[in-house]
Amino acid sequence: MPEVLPRDSEVLDRLREKGSRILSFSELARKLHVADNDEEAFRELLGSLERRGEIVRVRGEKYSAIEFTNQVSGRITVRPEGFGFVLVDGGPDLFIPRAGMGGAMDGDTVLAREERPRSRGRNAGDERIAGAVVRVLDRARERVVGRFEKAGGRAEVLPYDPRIDAVVRIADGKSHGAREGEIVEARLTAFPDSRRVAHGVVEERIGFLGEPGVDIEIVLRSHGLPPRFPEPVVAEAERFPPRVRTEDLLGRRDFRSHRIVTIDGETAKDFDDAVEVVRTDAGYRLGVHIADVSHYVREVTALDDEARSRGTSVYFPGRVLPMLPERLSNGLCSLNPGVDRLVLSALLEIDRKGKVGSAEFVKGVIRSSERMTYTEVARLLETRPSPADRDRYGPLLENFREMGELASLLRQRRDARGSIDFDLPDADVVLDDAGLVVGIVPESRNVAHRLIEEFMLAANEAVAKRLLFAKQPAIYRVHDRPDPDRLTDLREVLESFGYELKGDLEELPSSAFQKILKAIEGKPEERLLSDLLLRAQRKAVYSPECRGHYALAAPYYCHFTSPIRRYPDLVVHRQLSGLLATGRPVAPKDFDAVNERFVEVASHCSERERRAEAAERESLLWKKIVFMKDKIGREFDAYVTGVTAFGLFVTLRDFFVEGLLPVSSLGDDFYVYEQKQHRLRGRSSSRIFRLGDGIRVQLKGIDEVRRRLDFRLGGTEVIRAEARGRLRRGPSRTAPEPRRRGARR
Repeated sequence: MPEVLPRDSEVLDRLREKGSRILSFSELARKLHVADNDEEAFRELLGSLERRGEIVRVRGEKYSAIEFTNQVSGRITVRPEGFGFVLVDGGPDLFIPRAGMGGAMDGDTVLAREERPRSRGRNAGDERIAGAVVRVLDRARERVVGRFEKAGGRAEVLPYDPRIDAVVRIADGKSHGAREGEIVEARLTAFPDSRRVAHGVVEERIGFLGEPGVDIEIVLRSHGLPPRFPEPVVAEAERFPPRVRTEDLLGRRDFRSHRIVTIDGETAKDFDDAVEVVRTDAGYRLGVHIADVSHYVREVTALDDEARSRGTSVYFPGRVLPMLPERLSNGLCSLNPGVDRLVLSALLEIDRKGKVGSAEFVKGVIRSSERMTYTEVARLLETRPSPADRDRYGPLLENFREMGELASLLRQRRDARGSIDFDLPDADVVLDDAGLVVGIVPESRNVAHRLIEEFMLAANEAVAKRLLFAKQPAIYRVHDRPDPDRLTDLREVLESFGYELKGDLEELPSSAFQKILKAIEGKPEERLLSDLLLRAQRKAVYSPECRGHYALAAPYYCHFTSPIRRYPDLVVHRQLSGLLATGRPVAPKDFDAVNERFVEVASHCSERERRAEAAERESLLWKKIVFMKDKIGREFDAYVTGVTAFGLFVTLRDFFVEGLLPVSSLGDDFYVYEQKQHRLRGRSSSRIFRLGDGIRVQLKGIDEVRRRLDFRLGGTEVIRAEARGRLRRGPSRTAPEPRRRGARR
């Protein structure tokens, strides 16, 4: 064993020195003072750096830091058409044509070589550098899900993920009894070769497409989501007693006599937040009581390892994949009515103008008075309570009125500072008892949804402010300013509709978006432009650096209110609990180490959130495809949501279903794509199809493998987007209940 080897950073620093950017093995060893008997270990160290894509062996035994070569490393994303892009940190994406994939699969970390500028096509967008994969550094997946088939005496699995451009050949006797057309999961024993053929064995038979739950199982496996908890995790959860123990109450404030309620959706089973509002001489006292998950899920346990790995709960139509086992998520950590539950509480004093004054944070115990639903609370707030309501809810009725008053004040104050509220339509998939799709309807968002949202936002801001001012390391929820380049494109689209995005695009305040949203409210183009405004935003992420939340116009923000289903909230609970226990933050000597650990945790949780969102989107798409299967040949009202050289993307007004209207189906004319105007124009007829147009389309066909609907033009003329008042407005915003529960703000 070597006594001393240079650190990775020392090797990289040496290769980055001017005049030393290409060094032989012996030169590197000499410059870094590697002893002769340590050379083999040093060779392994260089091999590790090479496998990670940080250095490149350029010829023979000569090495260079990757940034001084024509090679790059990064994660590759593959498009269904077969080409892909290597995502390079701090640099432009590298385009990889289908012929240059080199056996790489979507999500792999690869080393790629820049070869030539990508030629600009007739209707291409920006010019990109092109390249080819040199080798795969790290495989993202070892299993694929697909349809089992036998062709020419060979057993094969055809992947359902359109980004996997390969077939998996199954070894003789390794099909696990799978039947023709059955959906299976295969483990890869050899990755794709130049002929795009991989090899594997069938590990599990899932069922046939169309059977209840099979589509969700496909999504779970395609995105690497664990369908079950490991036995040690379940066993650890089962060791907790079924009820709160007397010794658990020591040192906690007793809120059990307070009128505290949970407000959630009708089908919710895990209740991680409860609220109370009391009128005071100065205004209101808001109590936001959150399940004290950190009391049960401790660091360096199987439960914590699994929760961190999952990062978040994932919500599918009719099914939830929880972050924590049911014993905790629906039991000890769920604030069920009439039973003692441990909480971490934020107690906020708020004046009559909605300004938060003092904030106190305490460990407590509550006994929820009622399990309320959004529907019931909205009814009580918007109608006169009946005698039956008075008998059942008694003094709670006055509390609900006070909640409504306070939520309105908080909303007004948030509006005044420029907070953006995207009022986008969304869909709710209706399932029958067998789990089959029977409808797609607009989800409803009422005053009770908004009430809870305001209370949670206020608590999240208050906790973030306390942690930051106390200099306690934490994980914040940050949302940065939009990219000015995106805003330039957005400004052009808005101007084509008669709206002006005012201000310096480099420093555009969030209030500029708010003004546009208010201007388009109730207009035919509201759905389209709201969606475009949302797409112009950057993605909110987790970070140990508190940079504020642009869309909320909040200088301090974190996720505190959902530790049952979001791991960053659990981290925030631990940091706040540590502060409460000692009255002091982490020692200065430990701050950097804790903060560095949170950099990795925050990045991991951001990635897990993106994975969950992608899986949720795909599951919704599956359900929509199933719902539309018996509607081929029918016509629908739609509007244009995207314009490309190859056709129009359209969204059906009634079902929130998107599909493609190929340019070949638009008629006999030759259509020219006018990118700046976001439209297609017929060269002979001058007929125009533009962003936002209302059109009639006919469902032509469905590609289940690619989850794509193809349309052709229906029987009526295009309704110009600028003909305001003539287009029928789509369903109003529906902030879906699972989205409130899994809110990504």
